[in-house]
Amino acid sequence: MPEAWARVLCLVATCLAFWHPPARADMPLHITQAEVLVVPGNGYSPPPYQAEAADLQGDWRTVDLPHALTRPLLRPVVRPGEGSTPTVVTWYRLRLPPSAGSGDSHYVYIPRWKTDGRIAVYGDNRLLYQSHANELWNGANIPLWIPLADTAGAVPPRTILLRIERPRDAGGGISSVWVGPENGLSGRYLLRYLLQVRLPSMSSAAFLAVGLFALFVWFRLRSEVVFLLFFAMSVASFLRTLQFHVGQDRLPISDGWFTWMTINSLCWMLLVTHYFFNYLHRRPMPWLNRFVDGATICLGIVTLPVFANRLDAYALSPLAYVVLLGLGALVAGIGSFQSRQAWSRDGMLVSAWAWMGMLVGGHDWLLQNNHIDIESIYLGPYTNIGAFLIFMHIVFRRYLAANEGVRQANASLQSRLQAREDELLQSHQRLREIAHRQTLSNERQRLMQDMHDGMGSSLLTALLAVEKGRIDGSMVAEVLKGCIDDLKLTIDSMEPMQADLLLLLATLRFRLGPRLESAGIRLRWEVESVPALDWLDPRNALHVLRILQEAFTNIIKHTHATEIRVATATVGDRVLVTVTDNGQGFSVEKGIDSPGKGLGNQIRRAASIGAEIHWDSDTTGTRLSLRLPVTTGREANSAALQAVRKPAPAS
Repeated sequence: MPEAWARVLCLVATCLAFWHPPARADMPLHITQAEVLVVPGNGYSPPPYQAEAADLQGDWRTVDLPHALTRPLLRPVVRPGEGSTPTVVTWYRLRLPPSAGSGDSHYVYIPRWKTDGRIAVYGDNRLLYQSHANELWNGANIPLWIPLADTAGAVPPRTILLRIERPRDAGGGISSVWVGPENGLSGRYLLRYLLQVRLPSMSSAAFLAVGLFALFVWFRLRSEVVFLLFFAMSVASFLRTLQFHVGQDRLPISDGWFTWMTINSLCWMLLVTHYFFNYLHRRPMPWLNRFVDGATICLGIVTLPVFANRLDAYALSPLAYVVLLGLGALVAGIGSFQSRQAWSRDGMLVSAWAWMGMLVGGHDWLLQNNHIDIESIYLGPYTNIGAFLIFMHIVFRRYLAANEGVRQANASLQSRLQAREDELLQSHQRLREIAHRQTLSNERQRLMQDMHDGMGSSLLTALLAVEKGRIDGSMVAEVLKGCIDDLKLTIDSMEPMQADLLLLLATLRFRLGPRLESAGIRLRWEVESVPALDWLDPRNALHVLRILQEAFTNIIKHTHATEIRVATATVGDRVLVTVTDNGQGFSVEKGIDSPGKGLGNQIRRAASIGAEIHWDSDTTGTRLSLRLPVTTGREANSAALQAVRKPAPAS
């Protein structure tokens, strides 16, 4: 089955190769011969409105089209506008058959005319078209599209004259000419115009637009030199392509400055390419850097229009381009060698583009100086597309590499962060275990210390009394009651109080109530609501309980009181707890110095929790005032030791 299809395709291809479509009435006429007449002149002159071929005397000779004269590598200085400039006027005469130009909307299509001067087109001696651009940069690369009979009653011409005025040693020429109806020629013209003008113009403009974007990126990322090189290449490429599609109107700048920009833009492209090579292969050669920089500066100075009286840059441009081609070959060769040595894929890609640019530059130099068919298309502007794609490829790869680097960095950071979190979690667990063990140890020490100071001291006192035989049953009972109270208070302090002082006081009342009742002491409970104490943990709660227990014990043992009043109040940022009895007073000063009553121990406990304690005592009774901080107050309260008021001496 595939062989049958192959035979069918071969048969169709053979038929197409030998089949010629029949001639149609709208087929355009392709003129490949003309008569030429060269008339020497002196200075430029405007074309006449009418030109009679019979009045043009001289030796007309027949030439084939396209027809061109090669441009010399060096020629005398040409200064447009001077009357002394030696010029020639070249006349081309094209004879049309009677059928050509008949009907409406017939056109003359000239793919290219080349000269340093101006062109005028006549139809049967009548001026149809003339160029109005500069003498040197005159839009010769733009194809001509001239209507022959575009007005009512117009008679199609039978003879077409082309008048080209140029400097004598500038060379020049004209391509073959097409004549025909619009529908038969417009496709050729539009395609030529697209390839020769539109596409290079649009590509260079797009390159410049992206280059401006790269410049703004470089402003934010100064370390990424590739974006600055991208912008510099886009500007140099844009300026370089202007010569290929300058308009048919006069330029806004002089021929001298436009020539300077045209020649040096190629040198700027080579300079940027060289430093782009350095960026890619990372193996710069200082001597080559100095050489390329020096060549760029020297060429820019020598070709300045201010030296036009001594050195015409336009006249020397063919030689300058030869020198630049040599410089470009040097840059491309060393850049490709260094890129291979560094195994830089991007560098080898740019070197391939640079060598292709050298070949294209050689082709365009031959075309510009009429050494090859002038109907060829300049390929230089298309290197812009290659440069644009290569630069975009490299920048895009850098972008992807940067994104991948960020992704890997994020992954590495996340991995390290997770590892760090695991370490912190393990460390936190270890610290919690250590803190838990420390808490247990502290609590054991607290209980041991409290039992040693409280119940242990009472038992030791009782033991000494028993050993000396000075104890009776009531004393044993009293000691045991005290030990039981100490044990109960120690157990109560371990209950969660949730920073509630009233709950702690209620517990104390519950524990000491029976003992007060057995001692015949009435308890007046005048406790009101107070703020929560955030520092009231078991250890501090035991301090409060011990202070108040000591106060109740002293009242029961020493004051012979019949009533105890317990009250609470809030005074500023303190909670005030008062214990008042109606017993006999005592000397507070002596009580503090005496170890028996335990006032010094109460002061030390109060200071350890940041509280203040003092006593007011006289013959009518004693009042203990305990000022507790609302917020955490663990610092040693030296003021508490000084806050004890000296009581009046007992009567």
